[in-house]
Amino acid sequence: MTRINLVPPTELCDQHLLAEHRELTRIPNAVAKGKFSLKGQPEDYKLGEGHVRFFFNKLTFLKKRYDALHEECLARGFKVQYFWAEYLPQEPALWLDYQPTETALAANRERIALRMPANPRFSERK
Repeated sequence: MTRINLVPPTELCDQHLLAEHRELTRIPNAVAKGKFSLKGQPEDYKLGEGHVRFFFNKLTFLKKRYDALHEECLARGFKVQYFWAEYLPQEPALWLDYQPTETALAANRERIALRMPANPRFSERK
């Protein structure tokens, strides 16, 4: 599973923050290796099937998201490494940004609540 959340990283528990920081890079890495297809790409944000495919052409959004996740991890005192793919195609069609809709944010918050660990941790920002 590769999770890409839409809520601000400050809202995530430590477990979800660290998992998304680790998993998000799978998408740009797949694009860098040419292991992706835009065929059948959903027009709107979705969870489950099509979730990853939705983001294949939204590298600007993913880069901003990864930077925000990384910054939040460091602010909470986690020793994380920065792993953004170096050799990504420069085709403008792959570097779209994304502005989450209220519907998408609500769906994402609902999913986060459903998947909240039994004992979520929220480390204090340093």
